Amino acid sequence: MSDSLPFRVVITRPEAQANSWAQQLEAQGFTTTKLNLLEIVPVSSDEKIRAIKNKILDFDLYQKAIFVSQNAVEFGMQWLDEYWPQLPIGIDYFAVGATTAKKLSDYDIAVTDLAVSDNGGMTSEDLLRSPGLQQVDGEKIIIFRGCGGRGHMAEELRKRGAWVDYCELYERRLPSHADEQLRTLCNDIEQTQQFLLSVHSGESLENLLGLINNYPTQHQEKLRALPLLVPSQRIAMAAQTAGFNNTICAENATDPAMTAALIRFARNH
Repeated sequence: MSDSLPFRVVITRPEAQANSWAQQLEAQGFTTTKLNLLEIVPVSSDEKIRAIKNKILDFDLYQKAIFVSQNAVEFGMQWLDEYWPQLPIGIDYFAVGATTAKKLSDYDIAVTDLAVSDNGGMTSEDLLRSPGLQQVDGEKIIIFRGCGGRGHMAEELRKRGAWVDYCELYERRLPSHADEQLRTLCNDIEQTQQFLLSVHSGESLENLLGLINNYPTQHQEKLRALPLLVPSQRIAMAAQTAGFNNTICAENATDPAMTAALIRFARNH
């Protein structure tokens, strides 16, 4: 790998994850710019807080607990630590992705299974293939996640006969400063510096498009002409439909997979 690579990678992840990935990319010779398109905040309404508390108080009634992300673990364990100093026995724990499983292990919780496919994928579909989730007729399952996530996992588990509840712990928001940051980025894009955008989720892409669509035509065209690194074919198709014609598709949203796709692209350009 050369000491420097021609692309300035625009990282749109929440702050903590952005800092970690930026360090990895800079070690590979890239330069980076942070454009925070997503922030994670705990739910704040009285209604949503009561809903969480009710689920946590009944935690011992569940046979299985599924955590969909590192954020779900962090927020979920804060609640569980408050009401269950010693976790109830007899609950099987599942994680979407190795990083989520690692976060559970930080709390001394071993997972029964985690969603990692042959290509390193980490989706609900991967986890639904877990042997421990095949025979769930009559069982109660709780899914720790953010507000408004995909409903596919619960729907499939209910088809298998399970009773499934969500414990929705956090919300994803577009940071107030994102528009100003993106407008500054538009002014910084020059021929002497090759910029490359990255998004780690469909929601980040939606937030990006929501901002871009309000810009003058020349700025929209400038941004859509940039290479865009995405974590899945599904998000790549959405980006292409929205006018991004130079998409780079990683195998999944993990840092190693996104970095590997980026390096392959950079070497060919």
